[in-house]
Amino acid sequence: MRSRLCGVGLRRRIAMYMVAIVTVGLATIALGSALQPASAQQGFGNLFGYQTQAQRKRVRKRRVRRSRNRRTEKKKEVATKAPTGPLLAVISLGSQHVAIYGEDGLVARSRVSSGKRGLRTPTGVFSIIQRHRHHYSNIYRGASMPYMQRITWSGVAMHASNSVPGYPASHGCIRLPHSFARRLWGMTKMGTRVIVSPRDTIPFAISHSALPTPKLYPAPDAAQHVEQAAAPETTGALELASLDGSANVVMTTVGNTPNSEKAKNATPAKLNPIEYAALMKTHAVGEKLATEKAAKAALETANTKAKTARGAVDEVKEAQLALAKARTKVAKHLEEDLTEISGPDEREAASKAMADAETGLRYAHRDLAHARAREAVATPAAFNAVQVWKDAVVAKKAAKAKVKEADRRSKPVSVFISKKEGRVFIRQDWKEVYEAPVTIRDEERPLGTHVYVALAAESDGSALKWTAVTMPERGKAKKKSRKRRRGKRDEEKIATPIRKNQPPATAAGALDRIEMPEDVRRKISELIWTGASLIVSDNARSHEMGEYTDFIVLTR
Repeated sequence: MRSRLCGVGLRRRIAMYMVAIVTVGLATIALGSALQPASAQQGFGNLFGYQTQAQRKRVRKRRVRRSRNRRTEKKKEVATKAPTGPLLAVISLGSQHVAIYGEDGLVARSRVSSGKRGLRTPTGVFSIIQRHRHHYSNIYRGASMPYMQRITWSGVAMHASNSVPGYPASHGCIRLPHSFARRLWGMTKMGTRVIVSPRDTIPFAISHSALPTPKLYPAPDAAQHVEQAAAPETTGALELASLDGSANVVMTTVGNTPNSEKAKNATPAKLNPIEYAALMKTHAVGEKLATEKAAKAALETANTKAKTARGAVDEVKEAQLALAKARTKVAKHLEEDLTEISGPDEREAASKAMADAETGLRYAHRDLAHARAREAVATPAAFNAVQVWKDAVVAKKAAKAKVKEADRRSKPVSVFISKKEGRVFIRQDWKEVYEAPVTIRDEERPLGTHVYVALAAESDGSALKWTAVTMPERGKAKKKSRKRRRGKRDEEKIATPIRKNQPPATAAGALDRIEMPEDVRRKISELIWTGASLIVSDNARSHEMGEYTDFIVLTR
């Protein structure tokens, strides 16, 4: 009985507690509803999440449109800042930077990431030999390498990358930031000289008597003096392509009249090697068209003459066959015995047949003689026509070769002097042009590796402005002296090490020691102009060189 009463009391207390909790909850809800606006008192409020919060009014900011004129002005400003003329790229593996130099000095600079340990980027003298705007690697599973500019066919190139930490991190390539790679793509071109150096090296202007000077060619007489009997003074212009293709070089010529003093006192116009190459190409193209036309006409004539000769030979054969038949017929009649023919009519018919056979034999001899006479004329004429056609084909090939030579001569020339090979090499448009032995004094002393680039020309074109880059020597850190413990000696005496190999020569000192044959100097002068480069090195040509490369000299 007592247990039942305890259970009833417990249930009552629990019920009272529940009523109290519900009452407090309802009071809280009522208080919250009274404090909220009328729009929020509908439903059960935020207690069960049905009420939506009041949205703030969005304030739209007025969009300021950029002026198109500002964009065009910005583009024009960037375009005007773009360097003109030949460029030189110097990559320092020590500082992990690339610097672009032009006629006016430093043009651009950026951080890079070269090859990491085990896949080091080679140092030496290179040039851009391939360019792909959208390139995908055929070695690293089609990895994207935008703005790729190759410097070796073994896989070393400059390209844009998302990872350029500023320390060696690549597999041998030279990584560039995207913005700089895009900018560099617009500045460089095929053949731009690239130097990969172990440490920082800065190009410097150099003037030396051993550096080649360009040969200036006299302009054609027709372009210099135009004599007109009764015409006013006239001016003309001869447009010749410049080296970088950015603009044409216009040479103004003055017309000469009997009363013109300007033409009498005017100095003859001179053409630099690139202008002369453009003029050569104009003449070569005209000669090529003329020789092609002549070869085509000669071929048609040779075909006609050959057809005539074949007809004459066929006529001789037919005449010979007719003669053989006539002889057979005469012989047959001679074999007949007229005594066996009884009747006079039969004898008369046989005699007439014999006379006809002899007449046919005479005609056959005459026709054969005429056919042989025609063949004797037609056959040599056909052979002569064929020879004329062959000569025309040779002339056409020669004219075509002149066009190719003119195209080649319009490209920058590269000269390499190798102490190891003891020779000087000339390449132009990635083709071998000339090579000869060269003498280098003090052979026991190293030359070093020096690159001389002609970035500009003097106003009169008689000389070039050269810039030199010396490849730093790869040295080792000096060892510090150490002290021994007390009791033996106060200090260990370390003798200063004597260097067996003397330091390399400077850029000017290297030129002083080179003795180049006069015919080589003359050959270089005929081809050299802005954009040309001269490389002097102790090393030989690299195995990386090929048909579609310029000189490649590896220093490591």
